[in-house]
Amino acid sequence: MNDSDSGIEELYQDYWMIHAQKLEKHDPIEVAAVLMAQAMTLYKTVLDDKDYNKMIDDIGRKRDRVKVLTPDQGHFH
Repeated sequence: MNDSDSGIEELYQDYWMIHAQKLEKHDPIEVAAVLMAQAMTLYKTVLDDKDYNKMIDDIGRKRDRVKVLTPDQGHFH
Protein backbone atom coordinates (compact mmCIF):
# COMPACT_ATOMS: atom_id res chain seq x y z
CA MET A 1 0.00 0.00 0.00
CA ASN A 2 1.44 3.39 -0.93
CA ASP A 3 1.03 6.63 1.04
CA SER A 4 -1.83 7.76 -1.20
CA ASP A 5 -3.77 4.54 -0.56
CA SER A 6 -3.34 4.83 3.21
CA GLY A 7 -4.45 8.47 3.07
CA ILE A 8 -7.61 7.51 1.22
CA GLU A 9 -8.28 4.66 3.64
CA GLU A 10 -7.84 7.06 6.57
CA LEU A 11 -10.29 9.54 5.00
CA TYR A 12 -12.75 6.72 4.32
CA GLN A 13 -12.65 5.51 7.92
CA ASP A 14 -12.88 9.06 9.35
CA TYR A 15 -15.90 9.92 7.24
CA TRP A 16 -17.56 6.57 7.90
CA MET A 17 -17.46 7.37 11.64
CA ILE A 18 -19.17 10.71 10.95
CA HIS A 19 -21.80 9.03 8.75
CA ALA A 20 -22.46 6.42 11.42
CA GLN A 21 -23.15 9.20 13.93
CA LYS A 22 -25.54 10.92 11.51
CA LEU A 23 -27.33 7.64 10.83
CA GLU A 24 -28.25 7.46 14.51
CA LYS A 25 -30.46 10.56 14.08
CA HIS A 26 -31.29 10.71 10.37
CA ASP A 27 -32.80 8.48 7.73
CA PRO A 28 -30.15 6.68 5.62
CA ILE A 29 -31.68 8.12 2.42
CA GLU A 30 -31.21 11.65 3.77
CA VAL A 31 -27.59 10.97 4.72
CA ALA A 32 -26.89 9.41 1.31
CA ALA A 33 -28.52 12.33 -0.51
CA VAL A 34 -26.34 14.86 1.29
CA LEU A 35 -23.19 12.82 0.64
CA MET A 36 -24.01 12.42 -3.06
CA ALA A 37 -24.82 16.12 -3.48
CA GLN A 38 -21.58 17.13 -1.78
CA ALA A 39 -19.52 14.67 -3.81
CA MET A 40 -21.01 15.83 -7.10
CA THR A 41 -20.40 19.46 -6.11
CA LEU A 42 -16.75 18.69 -5.41
CA TYR A 43 -16.36 16.83 -8.71
CA LYS A 44 -18.04 19.68 -10.62
CA THR A 45 -15.77 22.21 -8.90
CA VAL A 46 -12.42 20.49 -9.51
CA LEU A 47 -13.00 18.75 -12.86
CA ASP A 48 -13.50 20.26 -16.29
CA ASP A 49 -16.78 19.43 -18.06
CA LYS A 50 -15.28 16.50 -19.99
CA ASP A 51 -13.80 14.83 -16.88
CA TYR A 52 -16.90 15.58 -14.79
CA ASN A 53 -19.14 13.88 -17.35
CA LYS A 54 -16.72 10.94 -17.55
CA MET A 55 -16.80 10.59 -13.75
CA ILE A 56 -20.60 10.62 -13.65
CA ASP A 57 -20.76 8.07 -16.49
CA ASP A 58 -18.22 5.85 -14.70
CA ILE A 59 -20.28 5.98 -11.51
CA GLY A 60 -23.36 4.89 -13.44
CA ARG A 61 -21.54 2.02 -15.13
CA LYS A 62 -20.32 0.67 -11.78
CA ARG A 63 -23.75 0.63 -10.12
CA ASP A 64 -23.76 -3.18 -9.97
CA ARG A 65 -20.47 -3.24 -8.06
CA VAL A 66 -21.79 -1.38 -5.02
CA LYS A 67 -21.90 -3.55 -1.93
CA VAL A 68 -24.88 -3.81 0.38
CA LEU A 69 -24.13 -3.34 4.06
CA THR A 70 -25.21 -5.92 6.57
CA PRO A 71 -26.50 -4.85 9.99
CA ASP A 72 -23.14 -5.62 11.61
CA GLN A 73 -21.40 -3.21 9.19
CA GLY A 74 -23.46 -0.11 9.87
CA HIS A 75 -26.43 1.51 11.48
CA PHE A 76 -29.87 1.08 9.97
CA HIS A 77 -33.30 2.54 10.68
